[in-house]
Amino acid sequence: MSRAFTLLETLLIIATIVFLAALIFPLGLDFYKDQQLQSATQGILQTLRRAQLKATAVEQDSSFGVHFDNTNKIYILFKGSPYIPDDPYNEKFDLPSTITMSGPSDIIFSKVEGKPISSQIIILNSGSRSQTISINEVGRINLGL
Repeated sequence: MSRAFTLLETLLIIATIVFLAALIFPLGLDFYKDQQLQSATQGILQTLRRAQLKATAVEQDSSFGVHFDNTNKIYILFKGSPYIPDDPYNEKFDLPSTITMSGPSDIIFSKVEGKPISSQIIILNSGSRSQTISINEVGRINLGL
């Protein structure tokens, strides 16, 4: 008596594995995109708060801001006003390619007070999910869910 698998049993096992992979793959992809969105949102929050802190500390006797470039998928911490692309002080951060962003191109915090020129809203999207970052007129930076 032989103990080998028949062709039918092998095909059933392969079909089951393919079926399970087809169910699990979209869930894993959604999880990955959600994690990228969360990570990018936290990075932008930290950069905004850092720019505000540098402005209130009057570091290098200057205001500070964050420039957003959705085309190149980057955001940049910069010194002074307005944003100067070739300034060696600029710190560049990348956004994942799956994330799109809407909102102002520059948010500048005044020195000493750390207030923005006006209240601002930044919306980050990744597929069907989105995150909202709001900055009110007194400089409070909030993450909206």
